[in-house]
Formats: sequence, C-alpha cells, structure tokens
Amino acid sequence: MRISVEMVCWTLLLFLTSSSPLCAQAGSDQDSQKSCRSFVQGFYDWYLKQTLNEKAGPASDLALKYKSSSFAPELLRRLKEDSAAQAKVSGEIVGLDFDPFLNAQDVGERYVVGKVTPKQGSYWVEVYGVWNGKKSQKPDVVPELIFKDRHWLFVNFHYGKSKYPENENLLSILRVLREDRRKQTN
Repeated sequence: MRISVEMVCWTLLLFLTSSSPLCAQAGSDQDSQKSCRSFVQGFYDWYLKQTLNEKAGPASDLALKYKSSSFAPELLRRLKEDSAAQAKVSGEIVGLDFDPFLNAQDVGERYVVGKVTPKQGSYWVEVYGVWNGKKSQKPDVVPELIFKDRHWLFVNFHYGKSKYPENENLLSILRVLREDRRKQTN
C-alpha cells in the first residue's frame, strides 16, 4: 500500500490543528496567572497608600469608592452594606473590626504577591505583608479572583484555617455580621 503525499499532508495538518489548542491553553493559563499577579500587586500598591491617609476615612471604604470595578457584584454589595451599617452607629462596632483586604488592624511596610493558584475557575493569590524588612512566613491574606468581561474581579478574601470556620473568609464573616444585625433589630 502506497501512501500519497497528499494523505501525509492532511494527516500532519489534522495533527497540528488538534494539538495547538493544548499548547495555547497552557500558555494562556501562564499568561492568566501573570496578569492576575500583576493586577493584585497593583491593587495592593494602591491600597497601601490609601491606608496611610487617615483623614480620608477607612481605606476599605476608599477601595469601594474608587476601585469598585475591582470587586464582584456580590462582594461589593456586601461590603457596602457592612460599611453603611457601621456608619449608622457610633461608639459600637456592628461591622468589620479589621481591614478585610489586609486581614489586619495594623499595616505592613508593603505587601507582595506570592504564589497564584488556579482553583475551579478562579485564582487564589497569596499576599504577604512585609514587616521590619521581612516577609511574613505565611500569607496574610489570599484574595480569590475571577476573570470576567476582560478584567479581574475580587470575589472573596481568604484568611486561613480557624477554630471558627465562619472566620475563614470575608463573605462568610460579612454574612454572620449581617445576620447578627438582623437579630438585634428584631
């Protein structure tokens, strides 16, 4: 049996076109991780400057005002709801009592992005505080992001394992605070 040159060319063409999406996908995941890392680092560089401007109010409120397009709709809505509830009450804490983007009450010298991990359609990005010139041993916070409509969105912030599972991420904490406020008004 003789194989024609035309048959070899068609077979080769079929092979190349069927394998190229795999190569493109691998490259795009690496590009996505790089893009995500850059977005998160840019946010934290901007955010750190806001934390130093105490006259302007809580830095987290400034992020909601000036960087609202960086947050997924549900997270943005929940954060605004929490901030509004706190603004209505003076002398008592009814909302977040820590910086949700830093997972701290004190601010480090700077924040650096570490490992970016794809997880079920989102990307988890380790963020380390730098204190006295030394990077934290473990991430201070791990933002979770998605890429939607050609830009990155924060969908949650993870704080690590806790004795109380509801304290392990921002959305869970906001839900508990919201439920507590509802109980107090009823």
